[in-house]
Amino acid sequence: MTKPISAAAVSSIEAAMSRLLSRGSSQSTYTITCLASEAGLSRATLYRAPELLARFRVAIASPEREAKRPPSSTDRVHQLEAEISMLRGREAEEIRALRSSNRDMAQHIQALSLLVREQERRIARLQAEPSESERGATLVAFARPPLR
Repeated sequence: MTKPISAAAVSSIEAAMSRLLSRGSSQSTYTITCLASEAGLSRATLYRAPELLARFRVAIASPEREAKRPPSSTDRVHQLEAEISMLRGREAEEIRALRSSNRDMAQHIQALSLLVREQERRIARLQAEPSESERGATLVAFARPPLR
């Protein structure tokens, strides 16, 4: 049979548990060794208080404890990788939209260029034709009876 621990040791362990859990350290710092060190006791003394160890293990495994602890560097890396992936997806979608817009604009430019060329041909053709006043003078000259 194991010797029970003193009331001072129990209060020291409880205070150490409270300090450790309030720090918000990563899961790896919640060990029996850390608790023993924080309480200023040996691990053997802690193992003689199984009900306190059970409370400690339940406290570090509780979901609200997980929610309160700050993210570890590994968690942060995974979070940043997910954010990078999301941003790359957005970037790819934006590039697709810009390329589509670019194709539409190129088609509009091509259609407008064809219209401009057609208008330039019409202008050149109209400039090559005699003007109204020149046509009128030609018609008048043909309509007069010849002078004898």
